[in-house]
Amino acid sequence: MLATNAAQKRYYEVASGREVSTENSGATNLWRRLRERALGAVKVSTSSKALTPLHRQWMGDLSNLKVLELGVGTGSALSVELATAAREYIALDLSQQRIDKLAKKLAKGGGGEPRLYVADFLSASEFPEADFDIIYALSVFHHFEHFEAFLDLVDRKLAKGGRVITYDPVQIWWPIRALRAIYRPFQTDSEWEHPFDAASLRAIEGRFDVVACQGLLTRAKWAAIIAVLAPKLGARLGQKWHADDMARSTTPRSLRRSLHASYLLRKRETH
Repeated sequence: MLATNAAQKRYYEVASGREVSTENSGATNLWRRLRERALGAVKVSTSSKALTPLHRQWMGDLSNLKVLELGVGTGSALSVELATAAREYIALDLSQQRIDKLAKKLAKGGGGEPRLYVADFLSASEFPEADFDIIYALSVFHHFEHFEAFLDLVDRKLAKGGRVITYDPVQIWWPIRALRAIYRPFQTDSEWEHPFDAASLRAIEGRFDVVACQGLLTRAKWAAIIAVLAPKLGARLGQKWHADDMARSTTPRSLRRSLHASYLLRKRETH
């Protein structure tokens, strides 16, 4: 996993995990263009920003909490708030150029006294911090192939009663699973891209207590397909079905029908 993260670090110093880049294969760039076209009409359904109010609610009062934003990149919609409100705010990413951009955002936003790490979460020597009350991880968990070992480390890094908030892609629905299987041999970042399958969700739910969860692109995934041929119709249906997903896709079972999943997890008490 350390070797994979080293390759990932080299990639993210020069490219983005979402955008078209000269670092990518033609197939990877084509996939990203098609994905943006399909999902553009229902962007509110696929963006982690759609979950910002919910994640803020899940976090609650941060004034006495130690918070880690894991795989922070250039910052999330909540980074400045977290840095300002938390007793301790620590941001971690593999990429120096991303952390540099985050530092500028935090300075501009007046966010507390953050501690920013360019380090590998898996390395105890690079990142010795622990006892976190909250670990906030947007599009991070699915980067680890050896998932159980990663979850073990997350569990050890949490303080007693600590919570984890996640957001990641899911590939249980058979059409997306089939498309990803065709695309994967040509995917530039396949080494560290492992969208959740049913076993991933079982591992998460077996390791932590699920306090709450939220599925995205459950019903609204059909609007993304419609949007390829009829963007206006896809947009109209996407907004309607996204609202339905936010109201109804709130059980672990519903996540298996979604294309994106967010969890609020709590460290399980041991006796």
